[in-house]
Amino acid sequence: MPSAPRYFLREEGRRTGPHSLAVLKQKADMGLLSADTLLAPETEPEAWAALRESQVLYEELLPPRPHYTLGKSEITRVNHKGLPATPSVTEMLRANLARQQEAEGELLTPLRPRPNRRRSDFLFVVAASAGVSMIPWLFIPLTVGLILMSLFATAFLAACLAWVMFGIMDRY
Repeated sequence: MPSAPRYFLREEGRRTGPHSLAVLKQKADMGLLSADTLLAPETEPEAWAALRESQVLYEELLPPRPHYTLGKSEITRVNHKGLPATPSVTEMLRANLARQQEAEGELLTPLRPRPNRRRSDFLFVVAASAGVSMIPWLFIPLTVGLILMSLFATAFLAACLAWVMFGIMDRY
């Protein structure tokens, strides 16, 4: 049984692949392929050609989509990649499962989420600021006022840091 064709891609000036047709479809769905993308079959790795030159691949990876206008103005909200009719959730899930089974083991693997060290960084900065606020204790005689002022300064800094690290940074 002959194996499915695989292709090399020219991405950002370097050769990647060989990629299966399922991976190429996935890249096209993500918008990473265009008509000008250079491809070379695995059997002829130096035969580079633009995707538009291979009519079969071009139609399979970048199918034509409906283009809507209203009079002379273009309707941009509906001129995007997608199905003309809205599918139901079960239809979408079935289609996704079928695509996943069809491309078994060939799709790109998702990236791991980046570790979030915000909580440990927050605790470290609060502990360090508490230590810094105790430095005057070494040089000035201890009084209740000095201790309360150090504790207030540490609590104020902790509240400000919590606002910045957990309130403001979540928006960006």
